[in-house]
Amino acid sequence: MHTYEVNLELEHLFSSIKDSENSIRGYIISKDNLYLVLYRNDIKNINNSFSILKKLTKNNTEQQKNLESLYRIINKRYEYIAHSNLNKNVDFSKNYDFKKIFRESSKLLIDIRIKLNDMVHNEKSNLSLQNSIYDKQIYFTPIITLGILFITLLLVIFTYYQSTKDIHKLQSANLKLSKSQFLSYQAEILSEFGTWEWNLNNNKIIYSDNLYRILGYEPQSFETNQQNILKFVHPEDVLIVNDLFERIVKEEDLPHVTYRIIKPDGETRIVRTVGKLFEDNLGSKTVLGVTGDVTDEHNKNELLISNYEDLIKVNSQLKIFEESSKQAEIIGKYGSWILNLNTSEITYSDNRYRLLGHEPQEFKATMENLFGHVHPEDKMDVDKAFKKALTTKELPSINYRVITKSGKIRHFRTIAKSFTDLRGIQSMMGTTQDVTEDYNKSLQLKQRNKELEKHVKELDEFNQVASHDLQEPLRKIQTFISRINEKENLTDIGKEYLSRMDIASNRMRVLIDDLLQYSKANRSEKNFVKTDLNETLTDSLAELSQIIEDKKATINYAELPTINAIPFQMQQLFSNLLSNSLKYSKTYVTPIITIDCTEITAKKEEILNDNSSKKYYKINFTDNGIGFEQEQSKKIFLLFNRLHGKAEYHGTGVGLAICEKIAENHKGYIFASSKLNEGAAFTVYFPVP
Repeated sequence: MHTYEVNLELEHLFSSIKDSENSIRGYIISKDNLYLVLYRNDIKNINNSFSILKKLTKNNTEQQKNLESLYRIINKRYEYIAHSNLNKNVDFSKNYDFKKIFRESSKLLIDIRIKLNDMVHNEKSNLSLQNSIYDKQIYFTPIITLGILFITLLLVIFTYYQSTKDIHKLQSANLKLSKSQFLSYQAEILSEFGTWEWNLNNNKIIYSDNLYRILGYEPQSFETNQQNILKFVHPEDVLIVNDLFERIVKEEDLPHVTYRIIKPDGETRIVRTVGKLFEDNLGSKTVLGVTGDVTDEHNKNELLISNYEDLIKVNSQLKIFEESSKQAEIIGKYGSWILNLNTSEITYSDNRYRLLGHEPQEFKATMENLFGHVHPEDKMDVDKAFKKALTTKELPSINYRVITKSGKIRHFRTIAKSFTDLRGIQSMMGTTQDVTEDYNKSLQLKQRNKELEKHVKELDEFNQVASHDLQEPLRKIQTFISRINEKENLTDIGKEYLSRMDIASNRMRVLIDDLLQYSKANRSEKNFVKTDLNETLTDSLAELSQIIEDKKATINYAELPTINAIPFQMQQLFSNLLSNSLKYSKTYVTPIITIDCTEITAKKEEILNDNSSKKYYKINFTDNGIGFEQEQSKKIFLLFNRLHGKAEYHGTGVGLAICEKIAENHKGYIFASSKLNEGAAFTVYFPVP
């Protein structure tokens, strides 16, 4: 059909060209203008045919080229005609130019015919090609048809299989949906939230079962509408909920809103509601929402805010502590450091740099830089200590010397322990202190100890002299006085003088003995052994049995404990306290001495001024003697202190001082309490072993 249309239009074109030629010839012969009108119509027909041919051959490049070539030939021919003088008064038979143009135009008409024949031939070739293709297509059509049928069958089978598979998927999806609904139902209960739907078209509200429970009711126990919902809202939050309803209707959306509700049992709970508009394909608008009980969350947030405020306070205190620590490092002449045991990286505090004579962060803190400052003679010991610390994860106290930036030699003491932080990183934290002054003081102390040992030795020699050389003249004086009294006839005045001499020398001997006892209490070797104080008391009573018998005294005592003590000092303590009570007993009143013991805690005894839970044995020695003023309770433990004159009561004022020294030797205490003429009480505290 295409070839036919092209050929037909080519024939129309050639026919129009011939018609135009005939019209020109008719005009030349008859000089009638009607032929010119026909000529112009033919030109229009030619242009119209060209337009149609151009459309028909737009997909054929070769035909388009032929058409353009044909157009140029036709156009050239009509240009010849256009340049011809077609005046009626001209004799065409005698006009040479006209004859020439007319011959050229005739030749071009032949060229036009040739070109048209080429185009017809080209169309026939295309037709043969298309027929060949069509024949091939006709040949393959049954095969293609069978193939299409086979593919269609496969598609039907696949569609059936896929449909069956989709049905199984749909069933599985329905099962999952059922499970999801069940889990959602349980999740609502566990998470304390409920869901709701508000259809904006019919103003109907639907609650999930758990939302009823959050309000304190059984599921579906009341109709859900705005009026019923407002009944549960806290009076102070009604305006908030009314505004919530208005926003849902106007904005068709609901951001987070929090308000309070009151349950039937009177409990106030805090709930949070959020909603989102959902519009289906039918144009139905529904707001889907979730309401959750956030009371616990609210309480936790309140607690968190409170904790945050506390944290700010703690952080402020930590900053103060950090600054205090920095100042403490400067005052205490020490610096801290942290060694990462995984990466061997070390971090110094600012004052750790200053101890080495550097500004803070002046150099990178490394083990090499540390050993670079260690005194050459101490490097081996420090190296061994750190290598051992890497194995044992602990660095015991180590003393060594360093050479500071200015070249000064300083004495350092370092101690460290390992720790593991929350990230599992093992580090060793240590402190290094400049103990140069302590070292120098220790040297001075050693020197003074040597001097003290020398003085102690001299004191021992003095004690030796006091115990032998000083007492020897006293013994001779007393011997001579005794002999003079026996053999010489002295006057009464002479005998009185000798008696006074004898008393004075005896008092001198007692004083020397007491001083030796006090010195012995200070210097004796402190060999502590388990000592039964019941046996100690028995020995002291035996020692004072004569005085007890003479004064007809009554001694009441309870069961006493066993402690770690120096036995002879314990007996000296008991003997001195009993002797003191017997000495200061009232005239014509039988002395009664009571000894009792209890176990106490230090923090419960105000007089000890100790808030610890340390245990002590509290031993009381109570008498009914003459007593003393309470303001003298501390003075009586001073050396050589006497409350009474020599004529009233004999003594040297050393006994109670010895008791205090013995209590101190045993890390204990001794106190006295009394009222004048109402007796005295001495209380001794010894640590419980």
